[in-house]
Amino acid sequence: MSTAFESFVTVHQYQLAPIPKELWQILFMKLGEDYLDAGEYFELHHGDPLASYSLHLKADKTLQKHGDIFLVDHAWTTSPENAKKELLQNQALLDRLENLMDIEKEELVLDEEEEEEIKPSDELIRIVASQANVSEKEAEEALEAENNEVVNAIMRLTIDAETKRETERLQDQVMGQVIASGKAEAKDKEKDEEKSEKMKKKEQEWMNGRVNEVYEKMWAFIQTYSYSILQQDGQPVTQTAWYINDEVGSAICHSDRPNVVCMPFIFSRGASGMIPYSIFFPIEDLAPGEIVSCDLLPKNIKRESDKTAYLFAFENRVLLSDELEAKKQALIQCYQSQKDMAVVPLNTSKIVDCQQAIDILKRKESPKKSPILVYTDTPFVQQFLKLEGVSFTTERERADIVWISDDFQDWAALKPHQSINQIPNESCLTFKQSLTLLVKKTFGSPSWFLPTYNLLTELSEFVGDYLKTEEEAQTNLWITKPWNAARGIGLNITRNISEAIRCHDDSTPRIIQRYLTSPCLYNGKKFDLRYIVLVRQVDPHLVACVYNMFWTRLANKKFDLEDLNDYERQFTVMNYTNYQMTQLDHKSFIQNMEKQYPIQWQDVQKDIYAAIKDVLSAAVSQRQPVGFDGIERPKCDTFAVYGFDIMLTDDFKPIVLEVNFSPDCTRACQYDSQFVNNIFSVVDGRFGKVEEGLQAFTVL
Repeated sequence: MSTAFESFVTVHQYQLAPIPKELWQILFMKLGEDYLDAGEYFELHHGDPLASYSLHLKADKTLQKHGDIFLVDHAWTTSPENAKKELLQNQALLDRLENLMDIEKEELVLDEEEEEEIKPSDELIRIVASQANVSEKEAEEALEAENNEVVNAIMRLTIDAETKRETERLQDQVMGQVIASGKAEAKDKEKDEEKSEKMKKKEQEWMNGRVNEVYEKMWAFIQTYSYSILQQDGQPVTQTAWYINDEVGSAICHSDRPNVVCMPFIFSRGASGMIPYSIFFPIEDLAPGEIVSCDLLPKNIKRESDKTAYLFAFENRVLLSDELEAKKQALIQCYQSQKDMAVVPLNTSKIVDCQQAIDILKRKESPKKSPILVYTDTPFVQQFLKLEGVSFTTERERADIVWISDDFQDWAALKPHQSINQIPNESCLTFKQSLTLLVKKTFGSPSWFLPTYNLLTELSEFVGDYLKTEEEAQTNLWITKPWNAARGIGLNITRNISEAIRCHDDSTPRIIQRYLTSPCLYNGKKFDLRYIVLVRQVDPHLVACVYNMFWTRLANKKFDLEDLNDYERQFTVMNYTNYQMTQLDHKSFIQNMEKQYPIQWQDVQKDIYAAIKDVLSAAVSQRQPVGFDGIERPKCDTFAVYGFDIMLTDDFKPIVLEVNFSPDCTRACQYDSQFVNNIFSVVDGRFGKVEEGLQAFTVL
């Protein structure tokens, strides 16, 4: 029969693997009793040698290598998305984290409100004029001089001795009239409510300021561990837990010559559930008073320059931080070296001009065939495809045209007479990190693509770029985006280098891109443009065309850089949120832009089309996996429809934001009922409508 300790080892064997075996029994005992004894051996120092807190072995203690193991509580487990909300709702946690992070809490100061000068009411003027036997103008002046105090105003006007004797009688009489009117009480209540609202607003601003400061600083303290959860289909998905150690664990600083190991340990109590701790143990002998340090670098960072870059997330928790400061220039050089890297030029033999592309498309027209069988799982195709001769089938192997919304891989199952709305390896365009690599390898840093970095492979280049413009705080803004997500999911804007670097640790891999701080605005609001692009073929020549109708996505609030967390101000994708969506047809948009700015839209659109063609030209020029070139051609015919998202700078130059796989075109169909028919007419010459369909497109 196994002992409790043996069961513990069996359940926790993977977590125990990096821990010296001689410490397992000690750890088991301490976990069982929740025995937090680090305070017996260690103490916190402030300003020695770090500016904030550091952990030291007590002056009367020594510790040998692998001599003991210590538990650390988790002060807070959160997620970046929920952190601010949780802090606002938990005053005690906010207080604790401010102390832990050595943040000097700003006290709430409620200013004594100056009494507002209120114009006296007509009723008060009449009372004073009547009682003091003066004109209404004199009564009004007296009330203003006495701050609307009725009795004082009357006394001011009737200051003779006889009137003074009548003061008490007059006060009773006048106050009786004022109280009888009920207006004084209402006015006092209104003033109290206004004062209360101002106080609440100031308190809320004070709390928001405190929360923002903790949020900004937490990235130097927060740690992560990964775990898996099973989805409904039984497939595991990796999640990331973000946590901050207690005061002891958070005071352990970084060193490239650490004397302890510190790691998370999730203790399973069986039916009682899981308890997250961290544990640390010495890997060197510790002398009395010695500072405690660990290695905060993730194990998956291999490049030395990336290791250096990562440490800028912990700049204030790094021993010998002056050495880190000296390495800034080397990181800036990493950025510069990539920027100056030689590019692989376009393969011009694959790129044809507009007329040649039109001729290729026209040659695809053939005698009409009926019926043309279409297999699709896409609702807008099912609803809006009305071409004569179309017949839908539920058997993919019988179809002439296959149009599906999910990623397709079973190329060998398709026959030569079939065509499908996907191209092998099109993730080179539709995955953000792949598009970034494609653009860099082909063009370096083109004007139509913002500086962008893969946070898993280009950390030092990003940090170098950030440091190069570190002093330009207002415009040194960055946006992080998941590699493969659309609909505005997972976007975050930051100017905090620690937060940006720590996105490297998320289970969702991300790119980071300079935020466009000077966009072209429509009535003061940000917008982006969605263009639908049909790529008819990529081999032997690129043949692509852009649908003439595009649509505009508009932010709900006027643009500024004051509140980066205001989604309706900074972002334009509203149709997948709970926010109101403003729809604008392209003709009205063009008309209003030409009224608002001294431009001809056709000139702007020419630049947009050129940028789109550059992206596609890069894809057909670069060898796989970076591009389409060299991919084994399937037996079937292939085409693709992409959604290109474009933003404009304030001087009307295009910026390619991303390329979307199999975009939802329901809105396009609502704007133009012939949208799907036009695409199918160009895609398949057997409808006999290629030329007619091309009238809705601009061929690149």
